[in-house]
Amino acid sequence: MSSASPLDVARDFCAGFGPTYEDAVATCRKLLHNDVSWRSVTSDDRPVESLAAVLDDLRRAREIMGAEGFGIDVHRIRADGDLVLMRRTDTVLDAEGDLLHTLDVMSMLRVVDGKIVWSRECFFDSRTFDEAWGA
Repeated sequence: MSSASPLDVARDFCAGFGPTYEDAVATCRKLLHNDVSWRSVTSDDRPVESLAAVLDDLRRAREIMGAEGFGIDVHRIRADGDLVLMRRTDTVLDAEGDLLHTLDVMSMLRVVDGKIVWSRECFFDSRTFDEAWGA
């Protein structure tokens, strides 16, 4: 059981999700529950219901899009109990550190015992991201 607040866990997740691919993987392993449910517009047809599935999506992003780095810039963040709501901008970078994609995201996380157990992402224009995935 972790003594970190849900707000601290969400901030730590965003801060640790990059700048490298390896940082993102390590942060997911540290702060996501094994049975995490991660839903967004890009996963409606392929629900992500485990840490292994999140890591597989990261691997696919690397293979398909050339994603080698990530960044999360948090603009607003608030917590109410175990729920954290945030407005953020996510970036995906190639091996040279050049920008591949920028996503404007509104998300809600639920944090239990220091681990993110579910996330819901919405309110972003995912068209460019879908194009990169070949959707």
